[in-house]
Amino acid sequence: MADDLKIRRESTVLAAPRTHKSPLSGPQQQQQQQQQQLHSNSNNNANGFSNLKTQTQTPENINNNNDDDELFENLVFSPYGRQRAKDQDKNRIAREDAEFNECIQTLATLFSNWETIKNSIWYAKDNSKLNTIKFLERSGLPLSTVEQQLSIIHVAGTKGKGSTCALVESILRQYGAKTGFFSSPHLLSTNERIRINGDPLPKNKFTHHFWQVFNRLSEQREHELDMPTFFMFLTILSFHVFVAEKVDVLILEVGIGGESDCTNVVRNVKTIGITSLALEHTDLLGKTLKEIAWQKAGVIKPDSHVYTHVQQPECLKVIYERAAEKNAKIIEVLSTEAYFNYNLYGDYLDSCNDYVRLNGALAIQLSYDWLRQTTGPLHQNNAVNEPKMSAEVLRGLANAHWPGRCQLVTYRNMRIHLDGAHTVESMRICCDWYLKSIKLSADNPKILIFNRTGESNPLPILRVIDESCDFDMICFVPNLSNPAKNDPNQTTLYFPADEQRKRAKSIAIIWEQLCAAKNQRNQGQMYNTLLDAFTEMRLRYPQDIELDVLVTGSIHLLGAAISALNDFQTKPSIEIDDWVSSSGSKLENLSKS
Repeated sequence: MADDLKIRRESTVLAAPRTHKSPLSGPQQQQQQQQQQLHSNSNNNANGFSNLKTQTQTPENINNNNDDDELFENLVFSPYGRQRAKDQDKNRIAREDAEFNECIQTLATLFSNWETIKNSIWYAKDNSKLNTIKFLERSGLPLSTVEQQLSIIHVAGTKGKGSTCALVESILRQYGAKTGFFSSPHLLSTNERIRINGDPLPKNKFTHHFWQVFNRLSEQREHELDMPTFFMFLTILSFHVFVAEKVDVLILEVGIGGESDCTNVVRNVKTIGITSLALEHTDLLGKTLKEIAWQKAGVIKPDSHVYTHVQQPECLKVIYERAAEKNAKIIEVLSTEAYFNYNLYGDYLDSCNDYVRLNGALAIQLSYDWLRQTTGPLHQNNAVNEPKMSAEVLRGLANAHWPGRCQLVTYRNMRIHLDGAHTVESMRICCDWYLKSIKLSADNPKILIFNRTGESNPLPILRVIDESCDFDMICFVPNLSNPAKNDPNQTTLYFPADEQRKRAKSIAIIWEQLCAAKNQRNQGQMYNTLLDAFTEMRLRYPQDIELDVLVTGSIHLLGAAISALNDFQTKPSIEIDDWVSSSGSKLENLSKS
């Protein structure tokens, strides 16, 4: 099915099942019998674990169209295909979309201008948890009710916390749990942040819950600014949704930091995850790794079990100290490789998506811990930190889909690589993944689309890119898809376009200086929008030339790129040269400025 959709995902195992020529006995024989059972229908299947995928679609309702008339977002978000709307449903869907966008436009009023967003850093740092509790009460959902009705797995960290949560959610769904998942940021649509059983909350349900919560808060505010911030409102809204949906488990991703994050209000969480740490948001969280670790460890609750794969000794020391204060237990997880080797699946690990290999072990142990601590039919007795991979875990890893993280999508003769890497460490992983991918297409032109939001110095990340990859074309671009588009779901629209372009230009200048210092040719240019960049690509490289494109540096950039490619495919009948000339200059050649 995935081949029909021209989408290539690397989150599943691609190698053929491993076989053994010599007879086994005892525990090894039991392990092989389990393996044979899992692969009972795949002995002649070159795709290995493909039979482990949950097939929820049928050939009759899959989009098998050529990618020329397929929206790019469908290929990004729906690896098994997206069911086409029937004609009689199109009016309903259009109405629901309009009502949903009205919600998002109203939500945007909580951040009426760029200065309010900048000031929210101070707001979150000093008042976030207290205000979250206050606004929960006003919304009609006291914190005590949240604690009584939601069983939560809370995950903090710098890198991989979203993908870890996605893996946990997928695994627990294989055990039969009804899952809720709150994450941030979204790629294309705000309802991606609130998921039920892995799927974004339907827009009509989002609208229903939104107005209930917003109207209650608006009616009780004491002054004009007495409302929650954008992220705080969505956190409160998600709690309402998950309580109403009666989920068995909520996988809750921290927004920023941990200690003062508004997700960190629930006091009785027993399963905690802390992913890899690096310097980030230093204006808010601190300028050293120890300070970052202190903030992240703020999610630790009394008597909780804390799982981590943090490596830095200075960070681990802080985490252990904060855990001791809460009488919490720290478990440093093993490598993901250990789990595959235990069940004789070691040959398959190299074929897994990078986020599975990096965060799989942490996700497995978080899942096992929740199953061990829960009561009722979902309870499972699993040994702590034993590298055992159950059939449910294996299927969960195989079926996990986390868009925009080490994701490769083929579209209109472009191999689009999407990854939201935004730290030095994650960019190294991203570049390694990209280099492995382009070995399959060595003759293709290599193109980078890059942006870095915030005020941090992009030079260290640019150095990683420069040392790792050679590109034929480099596009520095703000997180703007199309100058004519005004989608309220693209939160970067609330930052002035001029400020975004100024940031993109400053990054391009730093790259130019880096090239000059190394006496190498500068392939970089700054473009005003993503649509401009993709249009220029096809001016330089005609449609019959396959391109390897890497979009990275910011999750918000990925969302803008997806939106731009949706628009890009709607202009096939327009001559690109005519469209560009009628639209004015789209790029800046910095060497001429």
